[in-house]
Amino acid sequence: MSDDCQTIRLGDPLALTLPSIGCGVWLNRLLDLEPDLARLAWQLDSVAPRHLDVLLDLRDSQALERLPGVMALAAERGVAVWLYVVCEDRDPARSLSSLARRLESVPGVPAGMLVTPAAYLKSYQPDGVWPSGASPREALAAARTLWPGLALGGGVPTYFTELNRCRPDPAAIDFITHAVSPIVHAADDRSVMETLESVPDIVASCRALAPAATYRITTTAIGAWTNPYGERLTPNDGTQRVTLSDNDPRQRGQFAAAWSLGFLARAALAGVDSLTLSSLGPPFDIGDSPLHPVGHVITGLARMSGQTLCESPFEIGPLEIDPVEISKVRKRSEISALATLAWQTALPAINEAWITNLTAEPLALGLKRIEIVDVTLLESERDGFQPTPELRRRLEEGCRIALPPLAILSVRWRE
Repeated sequence: MSDDCQTIRLGDPLALTLPSIGCGVWLNRLLDLEPDLARLAWQLDSVAPRHLDVLLDLRDSQALERLPGVMALAAERGVAVWLYVVCEDRDPARSLSSLARRLESVPGVPAGMLVTPAAYLKSYQPDGVWPSGASPREALAAARTLWPGLALGGGVPTYFTELNRCRPDPAAIDFITHAVSPIVHAADDRSVMETLESVPDIVASCRALAPAATYRITTTAIGAWTNPYGERLTPNDGTQRVTLSDNDPRQRGQFAAAWSLGFLARAALAGVDSLTLSSLGPPFDIGDSPLHPVGHVITGLARMSGQTLCESPFEIGPLEIDPVEISKVRKRSEISALATLAWQTALPAINEAWITNLTAEPLALGLKRIEIVDVTLLESERDGFQPTPELRRRLEEGCRIALPPLAILSVRWRE
């Protein structure tokens, strides 16, 4: 095989494991409760996320009515529930007391909770006027009184900017958290992929705020579930690429699958403990019958949560296409063209790697001569990862293959 091919070289195990992979649930989006719960049950059974991050806005009079059904479904399946609670600004203890009474009669016990006064869903400049109501620290203290044995967090259900401007006391929290959206400043495909380059820096900055706390990135997708910087989200009929929209069309396609794997790869290698991707139901739905491509990514990786990560370096190799076109591909962006994750599976001596092409052009991929167990491919034309006998044959023969744009290749091999 030519030296200009891609080569998988599984290095030594890292002092890292694949984070717990879960999905979000927005209680205020469960409008028709019985069919919505039936659909959620199907998604839980199909995807098997390790946890649910449930957004519970206590300003919604129906929120507490929807909570028991979700808690019951999760408890039946052994799925941990983390509550992201939005409480009143003036008297958080009052609304939290209502939640405490309701939790006494629901199935299961939350694994942890973040409490955010509603005003702090918005973003404030350091030298601007800040809310006059209860602060996040005061809301946390009220929650600590009600739930002294529960893991309580600091941070925000919005984005790192808001967390960084209103930092929690690291000694008072059990975990630190925030979400990510790549369409805050720009929404074209290239800009969205370029946001992946910032993930290691975001993780390092957040870790520095609370080094001893568990680090949970809460529900993250291409879309934005709220707009901290304005009055409302950008209207979108589901076909437009616009900033700060909760209805981005890429969520339903291969783009979200590739972006999510790219995000997970960077967050995992940066040392995040838990990561929540997309949601069961709106606003960042993973689909059903069939799942959207991102749903298949979450399904596969959730089952691998906790596996030991391994070094897996890759380089771009040239394809047999016009050198001028190759030059255009390399010059148009400085982002990494591939995202990769590799881990040791639970099967003895079997390793697995997932590779995705983050660009709009095919990329060359090859393997050193190893004993391949299987090769599957996820691309938009088919439902889920599919066996690829021809790709496997070429890889086993030491030939290069063309990894299609945004496609995800899964390779398992023996050590």
